[in-house]
Amino acid sequence: MMATWIKGVLTHRWRALVLAASGLAAATALIGIVGVFASISGSTMTRRAIADLPVDWQVAIAPGSDAAALTQKLSASAPIKVARTVGYADVSGFQTTTGGTTQTTGAGQVLGMPEGYTAAFPGQIRPLLGAPKGVLIAQQAAANLHVSVGDSVSILRTGKDPIAVKIDGIVELPNADAMFQTIGPQKGPAATAPPDDVILLPFEQWTALFAKDTGIQGGSARLEIHARLDHAALPSAPTAALADATGRARNFEVRAAGVAQIGDNLAARLSAVREDALFASILLLFLGLPGIALAALLTIAVVRTEMVRRRHEHALLSLRGASVPAITRIAIAESGCVATLGTVAGVLVAGLVSATVLGADPASRAVLVWLGVALLAGLLLALASVLVPTLADLRASTVAAQRAMLVQAARPLWRRAYLDVILLVIAGLLVWRVAQTGYQIVLAPEGVAATSVDYTAFLAPLCLWIGAGLLVLRLASLALGAGRTVLAAALRPLAKRLSDPVAASIARQNRRIAGGVALATLAFAFATAVAVFAATYNAQSLVDAELTNGADVTVAGTIADPAGARLADIRHQPGVLAAEPMQHRYAYVGNDLQDLYGIDPATIGKATTIADAYFANHDARTALAGLARTPDGVLVSQETVNDFQLAIGDVINLRLQTGPDRQYHPVPFHLVGVVSEFPTAPRDSFLVANAAYVAAQTGNAHAETVLVRTAGDPSRPAAAIRTALGASSPLKVTDLAQAQRTIGSSLTAVDLRALTGIELAFAIVLAIGSTGLVLWLGLSERQRSAAILSALGASVADVRLFARAEAGIILIGGAVCGFTLGELVAAMLVRLLGGVFDPPPEALRQPLVYLALVLLVTAGALWVAAARRRPEGLEARIT
Repeated sequence: MMATWIKGVLTHRWRALVLAASGLAAATALIGIVGVFASISGSTMTRRAIADLPVDWQVAIAPGSDAAALTQKLSASAPIKVARTVGYADVSGFQTTTGGTTQTTGAGQVLGMPEGYTAAFPGQIRPLLGAPKGVLIAQQAAANLHVSVGDSVSILRTGKDPIAVKIDGIVELPNADAMFQTIGPQKGPAATAPPDDVILLPFEQWTALFAKDTGIQGGSARLEIHARLDHAALPSAPTAALADATGRARNFEVRAAGVAQIGDNLAARLSAVREDALFASILLLFLGLPGIALAALLTIAVVRTEMVRRRHEHALLSLRGASVPAITRIAIAESGCVATLGTVAGVLVAGLVSATVLGADPASRAVLVWLGVALLAGLLLALASVLVPTLADLRASTVAAQRAMLVQAARPLWRRAYLDVILLVIAGLLVWRVAQTGYQIVLAPEGVAATSVDYTAFLAPLCLWIGAGLLVLRLASLALGAGRTVLAAALRPLAKRLSDPVAASIARQNRRIAGGVALATLAFAFATAVAVFAATYNAQSLVDAELTNGADVTVAGTIADPAGARLADIRHQPGVLAAEPMQHRYAYVGNDLQDLYGIDPATIGKATTIADAYFANHDARTALAGLARTPDGVLVSQETVNDFQLAIGDVINLRLQTGPDRQYHPVPFHLVGVVSEFPTAPRDSFLVANAAYVAAQTGNAHAETVLVRTAGDPSRPAAAIRTALGASSPLKVTDLAQAQRTIGSSLTAVDLRALTGIELAFAIVLAIGSTGLVLWLGLSERQRSAAILSALGASVADVRLFARAEAGIILIGGAVCGFTLGELVAAMLVRLLGGVFDPPPEALRQPLVYLALVLLVTAGALWVAAARRRPEGLEARIT
């Protein structure tokens, strides 16, 4: 009998099975797609974060130790791709005589660079002028000494005769902070900044000058091994890669105890990414879970529409002698067909979308694991949404249960306990907590080698989503049940003489229709929340890139070669709307060296975005106006205010490079405001001042940077500027596209367009299913009412008014409540995930075209569902 029954169901009711399995397939597919995307994004973040890291490990060698032996130990601890020994020597300064004057610098360093170092560690040394090898001088030292290629410079060695060298080239050291880091425990204060005055010698020449000092404890010279690991051997996930890299470094420290210490640049970079990786996982859960839950609710709704059919069939089986256990087995088998069809289809969709849209390798371990997780989760969802309701309905189909159904059903427990109100209050309290305490969902305490997630943050959107859905269900049921007069008046333009009967019919079915409104609300809310958050996220990723780059196009120079000197050439290039100069200097706040940006507050906004979120008072215009009114004014970061116990109006003595000696001398400034972000500025401490005052105090009016606003695609004006500057120009031109590629350790570098595009497509499907499909299937429950109306002489148009009135209520109620709830959820996500954005968005972006599309498509589905069948011949169904 079982086989015959299943064959009959598959033959004659396959459409119902497919519809019931569709929601389950959507939930399963979403689980798989979100999981695969999380795996891909984690791998992408790891790869991007370490791709441009020039040196992974810097190994400080103890005096007298064998560098070759330590290199072998390195290879035993980690997959070393390349390793080179570099010499460091402290000198008292450099000296040269040009133009009849003698320039002498302060203390500096001389590096010994092995053959092929630049090729082995790209990005560590950037040639600017002259030969890329030989005797090279850092650009800042060249500016301090006023020397160029071909000039002679004397190296002043402490206690020894000076050595004269001829400059072959001028270079930039982009990674100077790491290159000159102090490795190992410090006995005194650590250096706050890399040296300005640096000369690089071939390693053999350096060895001839300083080799003897490397064997002396506390000598002026030392050796380091610079190593780059094989990144392909690292795990793809940031947290796992960090654990692996840290473990290998510790393994080497054990092998080389007492003779070497590691400066682990790789672990430092991965440590910065781990927080973003957790943010990414949380973000994907926030975006994916509502869709998965909605798909499960849709499956339950579809299963419930089949309750009448199942009861008739089970009663027929019972009359023909089938036992309750046999009927139960049949129900389980039918539910199993739905579960199998839904989960298998969902896994196939997830695999197909992952391979085609996300670009994942379908045979990779991560994809297979997540498809397996999706299959298991789909089966569990099937158990909860298909099998359990079916068995519950079967138990309720006994005679005693049918008699009990005649008694007035009590209100559900959640309504009596006001669970909806409680959940909304909890959501409000959690949001208030965020606003008051400013806590972070991802916690990364200083000095702790692990991050943690404040999982209570999940409760706020979850409580809002569930509480709002239940509240809509309560209010819709009350309004439809008690507002018959108002409802009749509202329906009179549509139903005319049938407005009262239609209103009465809707009032009698208030719970079922209220359920449709609530499901439609959640569908619209899911579509709205994902669309608004995605639009805000994508817009903010562009803001993040602009903040990092400085403007649409940024031309960066140095003190020796300022970009401001070519300002006229830059302004006259096609596509350039505005170009403004900006000084980029350095200043000491106490012993802390910080970036100093000199601007014209009145014109800087023409070339770049100066957002309110950049300033502590959240008012960019007021902050810049205050700076403009105070010639010696300065804006400082909140970190500096806290560290130095500063207040608005305080006089700050900053040390800037001034005068012909190019040494740091105190310059007074007045603190006029607090700034948290600024174009091209680092994430930590920095200063913003008036360019005119900085120029007057330092005797140098040059602007090292030029910010450019462009029309259209910034890459074309950027190319035109590069051409105008010339191939030999030391100036560096970058645009927004380049900035977006280089901010790999930032979460907003993860491109969510593919995932959100998939989810937005699912949102439309779920909105159609939650409205049109449920209404279409639910018409079978109204066949008796339609038959009675038809028998009493109602026309086809009159009968369809009932379905259309119900459709209108579901559409209007669901759209109004759903769009409102979606906006609230999106705002809450942006607030909770504030650490994602740098800076936080000033307002939510509204994808009006998509939201209008969702509304139109849903309205069309409801119109089709309301007109899907004719009531002719239904009189025979009257019993």
